[in-house]
Amino acid sequence: MGIKAVAITISSPLFSRRELKSAESIAKEIGMKHIVVKSKYMPENDINRCYRCKKNMARLIKEAAEKEGFKIIADGVTVDDMNDIFRPGVRAASEEGIWHPLADAGFTARDVANAARAAGLSAWNKPSNSCLASRISYGEEITIKKLHMVENAEEFLSGISKRVRVRMHGKIARIEVLPEDFEKVIDRKDEITKKFRELGFAYTTLDLSGYRSGSMNDTAWQFSERGG
Repeated sequence: MGIKAVAITISSPLFSRRELKSAESIAKEIGMKHIVVKSKYMPENDINRCYRCKKNMARLIKEAAEKEGFKIIADGVTVDDMNDIFRPGVRAASEEGIWHPLADAGFTARDVANAARAAGLSAWNKPSNSCLASRISYGEEITIKKLHMVENAEEFLSGISKRVRVRMHGKIARIEVLPEDFEKVIDRKDEITKKFRELGFAYTTLDLSGYRSGSMNDTAWQFSERGG
């Protein structure tokens, strides 16, 4: 539309290398200058983790934008995100002055996918993703080693289902995939178990509830009531 803009991505152990490569590819496809900001920030793993993390990210992005001469920063938040009580990061971004143009225009995630498809973008049906810290059970310390365990486990399973999550509960790996893909996991159980042991997991389980976004939040309020 002739609007001068740049794309800014945070590179951190909290995000998979696959996501960074995807961001670089999308920016190149659109034809936008892409700035990668490195961060070593590790949040405390309580129910306010996402809020503090997004605050930190927003400040890093604002600093990078100012260096490029930009004062307006927009993100990809949709109406669905605004209505999700378990997305405190959206509130944090708003407090930092980040603009949510898609939400303001009434776009849902489905609307965004349809618009991206109509625009001819190859990533129009790219599944949503979240940071790797969201795979680690509340109360457990977040470390680079654990993040790499989760990332490598999900990468190993990446071709098995359109939606894959590996949740970490101590030494237990809880695999989430779409219910129609349960059989694929069972068929490869020996291979998966062996690989996960090599990564550092003592036990590997399959969640019979299937993939669901933000499943760690099922126990968030219980954790809060314990005083964590």
